[in-house]
Amino acid sequence: MGRGKYTEQEALDAQPEPTLERPVVRVLGPRGQHLHEVVVASSLVSDEISRRHSSSGQAWFTTLVQLPPKFRSVVWVKRGRYVLADLANPLSDKIGGEITMVLMAAQEKHLMQNNQWPAQYDDIWEMASGQDPSTAGSSRSAAGDGADASSSSSDDAGGSDMDELLGGGNPNRRPIDDDESDSSSDDRID
Repeated sequence: MGRGKYTEQEALDAQPEPTLERPVVRVLGPRGQHLHEVVVASSLVSDEISRRHSSSGQAWFTTLVQLPPKFRSVVWVKRGRYVLADLANPLSDKIGGEITMVLMAAQEKHLMQNNQWPAQYDDIWEMASGQDPSTAGSSRSAAGDGADASSSSSDDAGGSDMDELLGGGNPNRRPIDDDESDSSSDDRID
């Protein structure tokens, strides 16, 4: 077996062990040159790392992490995925660490079953949409059960807030302004 096969097996089969120096972080998006912007809960990292990245004791901070060369042709990091990042050894002033593992669905499930999944990431979507985290989980499950359309429309309204939190929507599509479409339909004479 070549180096690529071992790297692929390591990426797909290894069981992650998050620590204070290697926390689970959420990818906000690629920034070029194998760099990815990630959001980190300050409570998941050591005090030294938290002080280095956030000056006012914020609950969340963002930093850049680099995908190492051995993973570049094996795994692809998408926006919204979770990775383990080594934040203890910053690579430069701007690059806060290195990705040590891209978490696949089976690995995320393994962490949840072993109670190693950070509870902070359960509420990140509710915080972005402005809902109370205690009520947002129940509305999400009710919408999934086929509840009325009003609950699902409130979830759609929160999506634009989430896009703003994560740096905007799809950059390849023009934003649609609802106000313009309403005014153009009113101008039509039948």
